[in-house]
Amino acid sequence: MRKSFTKACALVMAAAMAVTGCGNASKTEPSAAAPENTAGESTAAATEAQNVKPEDIVDINVMVYDRGSEFSSGNSLTDNELTRWINEAMEPQGVHVNFVPVPRSGADDQVNLMLTAGTAPDIIRTYDRQRVATYGSQGGLVDLGPYLERMDPKYVSENQEAIEFAQFDGKQYALPGVYSYHGKGHDTYIRQDLVEKMGMEMPTDREELIEVLYAMKENYPDITPYAFAGKITDGNYTNFLLSYVSRENERDNYIYEPTFTTILKPGHKDGLRQLNQFVLDGIIPADFAVDVDSTKYKQDIANGKVGFVLDGGSDCIKAYATAEDPDYHMVEFDVLKNADGSYEVPSQDALSHYVYVPKTAEKKIDAVVKYLSWLSNEENAMNVAYGIVGLGSDMVDGVPVRKTSEEMTKLGLNPSPGDSNFLIANFDFEKDRLVENFMSGNPGVPQEVVEEKIKVQYSNYYDKCLIPSALETDQYVPLLQSLIVEFVFKVMSAPEGKFDEVYDKEYQTLVDNHLQDVLDERAAWYDANMK
Repeated sequence: MRKSFTKACALVMAAAMAVTGCGNASKTEPSAAAPENTAGESTAAATEAQNVKPEDIVDINVMVYDRGSEFSSGNSLTDNELTRWINEAMEPQGVHVNFVPVPRSGADDQVNLMLTAGTAPDIIRTYDRQRVATYGSQGGLVDLGPYLERMDPKYVSENQEAIEFAQFDGKQYALPGVYSYHGKGHDTYIRQDLVEKMGMEMPTDREELIEVLYAMKENYPDITPYAFAGKITDGNYTNFLLSYVSRENERDNYIYEPTFTTILKPGHKDGLRQLNQFVLDGIIPADFAVDVDSTKYKQDIANGKVGFVLDGGSDCIKAYATAEDPDYHMVEFDVLKNADGSYEVPSQDALSHYVYVPKTAEKKIDAVVKYLSWLSNEENAMNVAYGIVGLGSDMVDGVPVRKTSEEMTKLGLNPSPGDSNFLIANFDFEKDRLVENFMSGNPGVPQEVVEEKIKVQYSNYYDKCLIPSALETDQYVPLLQSLIVEFVFKVMSAPEGKFDEVYDKEYQTLVDNHLQDVLDERAAWYDANMK
């Protein structure tokens, strides 16, 4: 079991019922992935595979996130140097991988439509545990338990708890994508240069932040004080709303934290009221909700036209090279203390994601498992994550250093190669090179800015409390996740004087879609197993 995962809540399976408390927080030859070295497959099987005839090749379809990235001439998301390299490695085993693009925004909903239509990929990833539980309980997924022995032994031995946590009612309906280390789930950035130009101190709590945002609105009318987009995801608001709630009540943590419901904890309404006031006062753009693909949001960040960003990721850092203002100085910082006075915010989750196989792929499960086995090998995974060592990255002092996104694109690679790294999300050796690796991909960013970013990103976080059982009401959670985001957006956009009216109406929509049933069943689980 990887050390980081032991910090998460509810890691012991329901059968044990001994869950502990929450933690705080030129073409490169694929030598590393040569089939005879593929973990989980015997040497004899690999040797036999060398004689595979073209007519014996089995095609499998594997999901890959479409992030709208640009590719060099002759390359695409589904056909580039990395995908071709992967297939060179898999061909001797009789497997050819077709990559199926799925838009990153709304990926789960798109996959759901594909599952309904019978056109879903054979290997799928999701961050939604409840979705896996629901599909599995409905008989729609392959039990991968019998195939665990074919995975890389190290992957299995070091991630036992994570593997068990991807089990549902004794069935291994998913394999976990695992972290060797993890940090905050959402980042918080502010234009320090603007704060200083206004003669103000850097804010240290929410009230000071609000004061700074209004000062930005007055002093810099061409700046959006609080950048926001209308994409159906929770990144722009979660940590702000959580600054109004407490984590002292463990029962509430288990009831609300497993999904997007975490922002509905007691106290959240006051946070929504403040977000609504931000919209009314122009701190957040009044038309943010129409920016459903985040186009304007991303453009404003790239051009240095924002003052504060929650969930900015590396885009805020990349703006050092694109912002028109030569004084641009966006820094990551801690500012949103919660009701307990703590800066701790939710982590990425100790378990990165879940990888599942729909029943429609059962007829070619051997080929599917061969590919998953290959991905479970750390050396193979490293080559995928780093765009093939020697091509998209170089070995420096014994560890790979990824080239910039622009360089990778010119080399015919996907600038986000990690999207194809399904089972091992990151690696132990990276922990000591976080600054160097980040700077190699963003060479225009001052080192002191990156050092501060890494320091903040990997401190003051907690792993959410998760229930280690499949619940009957899990079937309602996937839809509720989208509805909760829409609920937040609609309440934020309430007209002057209509906040409570809009809030009550939209909250009732959540209740009508089984929100209370979900919360009640989680409460019942806690009362039965944790007291």
